[in-house]
Amino acid sequence: MSHNHSLLIIIAIISCFFIYFFIPEDNKDSISSLEGVTLTAINGQQFRLAGQFTEKPLLLVFWSTTCGSCIEEIPFISKLHESLKDKITIIGIHQNMPNSPIKKIQKFVKKYKPAIPYMIAIDSQDTLSKTYKITILPRTMLIDRNGKVVYDHLGYSPDQEKEVTDAINAASIKL
Repeated sequence: MSHNHSLLIIIAIISCFFIYFFIPEDNKDSISSLEGVTLTAINGQQFRLAGQFTEKPLLLVFWSTTCGSCIEEIPFISKLHESLKDKITIIGIHQNMPNSPIKKIQKFVKKYKPAIPYMIAIDSQDTLSKTYKITILPRTMLIDRNGKVVYDHLGYSPDQEKEVTDAINAASIKL
């Protein structure tokens, strides 16, 4: 083996060492805690996610007023809220989109009948959206008190409601 090859192998080994020990893991399944995640409530007030909701797991429902499936899913999430409100906290997280200012979201929520019983908030800093790589809506995630995803469902279809309900019930029993 030539001197150049030996040198390249040594550089590769040292590089692997530095990458392994000094570059943090991309932990896509959790936010080490929900501390530091700030959301904007539909009334415009900001709140820290962790400080408000530590006693129960969170069911985060990512949605948008411009997403037909998301709007179709609202009655189902409302039923989930009514049946599981003692076990989990449900928050509808409206995606922070440039064409959806808070006034437009407030108007939608106010006009929606029957009234949405669970909390609606906006991820104005896109912290949750980036952490959980939310690109397709609707998306429903059950998150334990440590920020770990224990159930993740993409999309909505009325024929999947029982499957989703059963999965959320099973996951929340374990928490």
